[in-house]
Amino acid sequence: MEKKRKDRKRTDLTLQLDRSTLIEQMRDFVGREASLIVIGGIDLGCSFPLSTTETTVLGRDSDCGGVIHDDGISKHHAEVVFESTERYVIRDLGSTNGIYVDGHKIQQHVLKDGDKILIGRRTVLKFMLQDPVEMEFQRQMYQSSVRDPLTGAYNRKHFSERISSEISFTRRHRIPLTLVMIDLDFFKKVNDTFGHQAGDQVLIAISSTIEDTLREEDIFARYGGEEFLVLARGINEIGGLALGERLRCMIEEMNITTPDGTNIPVTISLGIATIPGGVAASSTQLMKMADDNLYKAKKNGRNCVVTGSIGTVAGEDLA
Repeated sequence: MEKKRKDRKRTDLTLQLDRSTLIEQMRDFVGREASLIVIGGIDLGCSFPLSTTETTVLGRDSDCGGVIHDDGISKHHAEVVFESTERYVIRDLGSTNGIYVDGHKIQQHVLKDGDKILIGRRTVLKFMLQDPVEMEFQRQMYQSSVRDPLTGAYNRKHFSERISSEISFTRRHRIPLTLVMIDLDFFKKVNDTFGHQAGDQVLIAISSTIEDTLREEDIFARYGGEEFLVLARGINEIGGLALGERLRCMIEEMNITTPDGTNIPVTISLGIATIPGGVAASSTQLMKMADDNLYKAKKNGRNCVVTGSIGTVAGEDLA
């Protein structure tokens, strides 16, 4: 009996060792891929896969392979270059606030699995070698943390983080910033008449149409229920009105039908607020003006656009 117990214990241990060996062999077979994961800062959870054939540039500019929305980061802050098997080098591209690896400022550094990299004032990246399954899991986790599950637009939490950063950017660079607040007209009637499934279909269709119309650098979010927000950097009040009218006309002309072929007419009301270049204003002030203008648009009969521009305001950002 004692011999059987020992044999069983030895067999269990062998199986565990075989399983561990198999897992390691599977990892080696699948191969590991390199990525930088944001573990601190506004883009928390975002992952940037690193190429073995092309240089990956990190920075604030929309043409970077790793776009980071931190106003303390230069337009082209750093680059990561593949040199040999699982060997990547990060280099400073003459950034204003530098690069720190494990607390030491560097101009160039060979990355090791697990290295923590501070770029700008508050964004911390972690260099990781992962298998494709782990990378896909990381990507899905990030998307679920910043995206609305129904429409795929950014969620309210992420928008609230981004608006403060965008206001800091527009103040420092003296360029305009426009906020568009969008509300679906009589959406409750859509739900009551056609059902909530049809209502969801309308939200998805409108969200897709709006997002396809915007620039890559614009921030589009679902703020709650049937309300959406667009934050457009570099767009003044006239440009904001043009954008609002374009969105309004596109939604009005949409052909949304239920599965049984019933047409669902949809229109939107828009309230727009702009911070002119060089004007100091807070996110609280920008949101309030857009909300007030949205209320005016509804009062004016809906399916229309009302705009406004914030004047010179003394004081700090209240965001």
